[in-house]
Amino acid sequence: MSQSFFSLIERDAHTHVLQMVLGALFMLSAYHLFMFFRNRDRSYLLYSSYSFFSFLAYLPVAEQGFLVTFCEITGLDYNTKTFFTIIFNCIYFFFFAEFLDIKPTNKRWYKIIVFPVATFALLAVVAFVLDKMTGQDILNLYNQVFIVLITLQTALSFYILMKLQNKLKYYIIFGGLILFVSSILGENRVRNHPWINISRETGNIIYFVGLLVENLAFSLALGHKQKVIFDEKVAYHKEAVEALQKNEILKDEVSRENEIRLTVENEKFKYLQQISDLKLTVLQNQMNPHFIFNALNSIKFCILENDNEKAVNYLTKFSKIIRTILAASRMKEFTLAEELHTLQLYVDIENLRFTDIDFQIYVAPQIEPDAIKLPPMVLQPFIENAILHGLSHAEEKRITLDIFEQSDTLKIHISDTGIGREAAMRLKTTVDSRQKSMGVNIARGMLKSYFEPRDFSIEYTDLFTFGKPAGTRVEITLPNADF
Repeated sequence: MSQSFFSLIERDAHTHVLQMVLGALFMLSAYHLFMFFRNRDRSYLLYSSYSFFSFLAYLPVAEQGFLVTFCEITGLDYNTKTFFTIIFNCIYFFFFAEFLDIKPTNKRWYKIIVFPVATFALLAVVAFVLDKMTGQDILNLYNQVFIVLITLQTALSFYILMKLQNKLKYYIIFGGLILFVSSILGENRVRNHPWINISRETGNIIYFVGLLVENLAFSLALGHKQKVIFDEKVAYHKEAVEALQKNEILKDEVSRENEIRLTVENEKFKYLQQISDLKLTVLQNQMNPHFIFNALNSIKFCILENDNEKAVNYLTKFSKIIRTILAASRMKEFTLAEELHTLQLYVDIENLRFTDIDFQIYVAPQIEPDAIKLPPMVLQPFIENAILHGLSHAEEKRITLDIFEQSDTLKIHISDTGIGREAAMRLKTTVDSRQKSMGVNIARGMLKSYFEPRDFSIEYTDLFTFGKPAGTRVEITLPNADF
């Protein structure tokens, strides 16, 4: 009588715990699916799938109540339980590989973790279909093999996780260990040992609680990751503001140093002074308040739209281009590699205002960008003109930068798909014309001072397609500088 009473209590507790766990899994799945559509982070989608397939897997375990009727109507049984269990175990690996950004960190580790479980999942689908078609117990036979394979894969993946330099990995390890221990205690061969001796219902309760704790650990991990992203965004924004403040101080210091230098230098240093003045002018041109205001507003728009990753990415690039501009004020020359990197950062910033700008760089194989020297940021005014006066009014927005050797010269061709110079002249205001002239004249003066007495040239060519304006190409020819 007493044993029957306790068995009844265990069955009731088993049912209530199962219903609680299933409800929690369904809510976690729905919530993180919503978070995926809000943040567009694939980690949320994979975790939502993991929770949902866990929910489907354990619906047939219910022994009473409306869940039994639901399973009978939908055809969910212990065969589908086995299939969905395999699937959510495979999704687990996809989830933590995406969550911990393993692919960008180490592609080899990513392949070791993901490729085998993708194969396991595909084989499970094949076994499930064959099971339904032939009536043979193929899926259960495959499941026995799968348990061995997934155990080995888990051990290998956890070994890789321990080597990963990411503190978020401890959420994954903690959740995985909790589920592993609870699943061991729920196994028939383990729970019937004399020194354990617990009933099937109690073993299932332990497993269900472990499953719930694991899912909650993963949910907390996603929340922690979101907080880290937010903190990084705030830090980058603070860094950008500090860089702007330091730039104002640096501009004043450079101006004062330049005034003192002008009073003591003689004709021997005119060449160096000319380069310094031109660099200061470029600095002022790049740092004009209009450009900074528009760039920060664009980044603020990304933040308000909850596009956190994009906002953080562009805050990083904005701070980098600010530091590059500050460095340029004190440098005599850039390498071609530094110049191309700065141009890419500049176009990325402008892409916040003029979206869909396709910026392509082609460097001939025999060119060594790290060996070629140029005045700092000398190509930026040409890219700026292409964007503001050509692409801003065009449907197709593409800039192509081609760099190659020809005879004893270095050729730099900047081609755009804008509206052409004639149409651009009709649209420009007087202020626009003066700004374009200033930028190009500064670049021309820097090239002249840098390569003198050797010759260089800048030529413009209008591009046409079927007789209609199709853009402009700037052809810059530089003398051989041992490249």
